[in-house]
Amino acid sequence: MDSQEQYDALLKRWGLEDQSAERRARREKLVRHAKVAATYVKKMLAPTRKAVSRTPATH
Repeated sequence: MDSQEQYDALLKRWGLEDQSAERRARREKLVRHAKVAATYVKKMLAPTRKAVSRTPATH
């Protein structure tokens, strides 16, 4: 067993397993979902912004 395996075993025994891979996967999933949501909102607001910009100014 090399030193990295010993370190991982010790962390696991203490209940502090290395969860960086899981954290990174969750973060990437969150980023993907946020991008999808942002794209959806932009598509929904685009017609509204176009309609607002075409209305004549009433002064």
